[in-house]
Amino acid sequence: MEDYTRTLHWKEDYGIVLEVDGRERTFSQLSGGEQMSAALAVRLALLQEMSDIAVAFFDEPTTNLDDSRRGSLARQIVGVRGFEQLFIISHDDSFEQATEKLIRVEKRNGASEILYE
Repeated sequence: MEDYTRTLHWKEDYGIVLEVDGRERTFSQLSGGEQMSAALAVRLALLQEMSDIAVAFFDEPTTNLDDSRRGSLARQIVGVRGFEQLFIISHDDSFEQATEKLIRVEKRNGASEILYE
């Protein structure tokens, strides 16, 4: 993330490949965090190119990411253009400062309570 020297592309067999410094790494060779980032990039590209929907949902996008990559991903997602609304469902607080509206679901006395912030 935030490293624009890397290129992500699909092979003819639909395999996802990350190219770094002229060397290719297949999806299975990527770390868990790199796989999550690659999957999000592909999902965004498909949404932007093949849909007229201006809404995107991200469910636990920071899974398998270390602290540094979580912060970087939060900045990248907030900077995404071409969508009217982005919904992020997460147990991670990396997105809190970048959101316009925050809805928390907390369990209290055995029941879920919705808190609007």
